[in-house]
Amino acid sequence: MKLTALLRDQHVRMHRLLAEVQQLGIRKEAGRERLRQLRALIVEHLRHEDAEFYPALQRNAATQELAHTYANEMRQLSAEILGFFDTWQHGGDTLAFGRHYGRLLGLLNRRWAGEEIRLYPAYDQHCRRSDAA
Repeated sequence: MKLTALLRDQHVRMHRLLAEVQQLGIRKEAGRERLRQLRALIVEHLRHEDAEFYPALQRNAATQELAHTYANEMRQLSAEILGFFDTWQHGGDTLAFGRHYGRLLGLLNRRWAGEEIRLYPAYDQHCRRSDAA
């Protein structure tokens, strides 16, 4: 599977897990388990970006500036995103969780849209190798 296809697939899986967390809630163990699964998937996604995706974009003159901008933004967002999971891993007040969840969902949706509209096409055009996994 090509790298951008893998990253897009992870976005779909993350979105699905987010919906399951919202549906189940964090008072139920099943909801907290989905939250743990989601955190693990996000960490895996970030690892692919840091190890493969951004380095390839940064090596190409046509995509260096775009990569730098998005990588810096992601470094800032990562702490907030992972902080969400740390805050709610053991459950808590459902109203406060709902507010925090809504903020996280907004951040992720904006980020994913930017990646899929700008970054992935730039990678596919300038950086993708035939053996990209």
